[in-house]
Amino acid sequence: MSILAMYEGGQWHCPARVLTHLDDITTVLAERGVELMKLSRPLPEDSAELMSQCATLIAAKGMPEPQFAKWDERKGEPGYAQVPTRLKAEEVKASAGKWLALCIGQARLCMGGKDDLSALVLAFHGGDLLWIPAGMQWALSAAPSSRCQWLSMACDELSLNDSHIEQSNLSELQLLDI
Repeated sequence: MSILAMYEGGQWHCPARVLTHLDDITTVLAERGVELMKLSRPLPEDSAELMSQCATLIAAKGMPEPQFAKWDERKGEPGYAQVPTRLKAEEVKASAGKWLALCIGQARLCMGGKDDLSALVLAFHGGDLLWIPAGMQWALSAAPSSRCQWLSMACDELSLNDSHIEQSNLSELQLLDI
């Protein structure tokens, strides 16, 4: 199920709105330059096939096809552990403009602008393909007992490397278990 929590006005403890309809979610994301698409399931196990499927969807949106890719992985806390309700500051990065395709697991994907008093938290599931524009701050928090694996894709190799943020409002968010 798609869920988007919207934090506004610097109120980081409780979202102002929570959206659950995919059309509403994609509209709000598009207003911020973020694109969300769904890959067909089951996902190909071969990296080249997966990238080809992603490139087809991306080209259909009229955006340049990615030429470079790299795999990333993150493990969630064990199910018996206290689930973190805040992001660690070192987890927040500034995007250089890239696509993320979540292949395994589920996560909360947090996004916001540099001086923005608003933030978005998206329930990110296997098969989701998301464009994060350059300059947008983001962090991925794996769901408890979940191992997340995603393919980062970009038009140039430098865009695969996000820059770390010294201080971000995203680390102030009270994360919902979505």
